[in-house]
Amino acid sequence: MSDQPQDPTAAETGPGALADEALGAALLLQAATALEEHVEASAFTLVRRALAIRQRPDPQELAHLTDQLLTHCASLAAGVEYIPAEQRPARGAGALRDWAQLQADGPADGPFGPWSYARQLALVARNMLQALQAHRDVGAARDFYVGRPNLPPLAPSSR
Repeated sequence: MSDQPQDPTAAETGPGALADEALGAALLLQAATALEEHVEASAFTLVRRALAIRQRPDPQELAHLTDQLLTHCASLAAGVEYIPAEQRPARGAGALRDWAQLQADGPADGPFGPWSYARQLALVARNMLQALQAHRDVGAARDFYVGRPNLPPLAPSSR
């Protein structure tokens, strides 16, 4: 036995700790991806619902729809802004510009102002969703193989 006190963090810094960190990071990435997919699917469903309105909706329903669209647009805008400007699809840049304009202007006066505003928000949200998907598709096309320590690389089709 050694007279030296044992370091309680020594077990945490061994090779197993690196595997645990990698596993933790992989699980976090998996959870984040699932959340992103859920939010995007929810936003896309809302966009379809908003664009399918053909008759003047109930004012309460329209207010709720507009509120949800505003929330989704703000969230999606953060995602599009995260894409570096030189890699951002043109659709994403246009959607951000339109989003800023819609925030500044708000709904127009008149009987169709709130309805038109909700439709414009839906179009902007759809464009943001498509820009995010296009950016992901470009990244997936560039990332042919995933290297794994001590294992053969994964082909994109096996992920």
